Amino acid sequence: MLRLIKRFFLIVFLALGILNAMSGEIILASEKKDTRARIFVETVVKSKIIETTPVIGRFVALQHGAVAARVRGTVSEVFVEVGTRVKAQDVLAKLDVRRLDTAKSINEARLKEAAGSLRAARAQLKLIGEELRRKKKLRGSAAFSKARLVDKLNEYSKFESEVAGKEAAVASAKANLRMAEIDLNYSNIRAPYDGVVAERHISIGNFVRVGDPVVTLVNDSDLEVEANVPQSRLRGIEPGTRVIIRFGNGSLGKAVVRAIVPDEDSSTRTRSVRLVPDFNDRSTQGSLAANQSVTIDVPIAGSKDMTTVHKDAIIVSGQSYFVYVITEGKAWRRNVNLGQAVGDRFVIISGLRDGETVATKGNEKLKPGKKIKIVEK
Repeated sequence: MLRLIKRFFLIVFLALGILNAMSGEIILASEKKDTRARIFVETVVKSKIIETTPVIGRFVALQHGAVAARVRGTVSEVFVEVGTRVKAQDVLAKLDVRRLDTAKSINEARLKEAAGSLRAARAQLKLIGEELRRKKKLRGSAAFSKARLVDKLNEYSKFESEVAGKEAAVASAKANLRMAEIDLNYSNIRAPYDGVVAERHISIGNFVRVGDPVVTLVNDSDLEVEANVPQSRLRGIEPGTRVIIRFGNGSLGKAVVRAIVPDEDSSTRTRSVRLVPDFNDRSTQGSLAANQSVTIDVPIAGSKDMTTVHKDAIIVSGQSYFVYVITEGKAWRRNVNLGQAVGDRFVIISGLRDGETVATKGNEKLKPGKKIKIVEK
């Protein structure tokens, strides 16, 4: 029995020894674990930066205004509402055409009458012309009469004038018929260009006169940007200058200066600048609208070499900004003074030197002196 008890305790001691050995291996393994922070970095460099100043502008439609009636009449049909998108030559509304149809019929009848009178006058002139030729052939014969020849010449001239008058009457009748056809065509009020109906001025049954507005149409696909730029800020731009425009949703676009209007507002000392937006470069989502405001980054001087860092490297701390500079495998906090934002980068006024390495991702949880491991992009 005593031998069994000794054997039991021996087994227990051996088991405890094995467990202690395993625990030691686990502790050593944990001590060997890499505790360095994994971060992405970039090197501080100089970039060519153009200093800009923000100016508020707005989109203006190059085609915008009231579509007016060209003939008078009562509105019989309306095919659009506010917000309806139309194509050029789409019918917006129709006028009652019964009066215009009657006017066309009257002019068709007048043209037929004038054409008939012209045919009769021409036939008479032809007949007199043949008689005149016969009398001229009788010259030198006993049957020739100079007085009769003169009478026939006068009669021929009279009918020549009559034919000319009938031809003028036919031309006038054709013109009147054409005008009636044009008026009849104008009874269909059509869109002069692609656009969206911004306002409707008529309803069925309204009587419109020539020039009365029918709808207000805006072409939202043919837009320019207009901005009133202070005269002192015009040195950096000229026709052809490319600028950045910023939309209300934070997206960016590009535009080209088309013209600087040489007419200064004496009260604000500004001049109107027109810019053509480059919609292929615009990343904003959604449609644009006339009078939509945008911010234009107007260049105020030539390009300069400035120290910049990616915006992800900047950490905000209250009213100050700092970055983590990587030195000898450790991260150290460095306060910086920021200049303007240029795309996805910030200009560094002070606090960094060219060639230094800063953390760009994974820097939010860093602490001064923390060992780091750089992750390759």
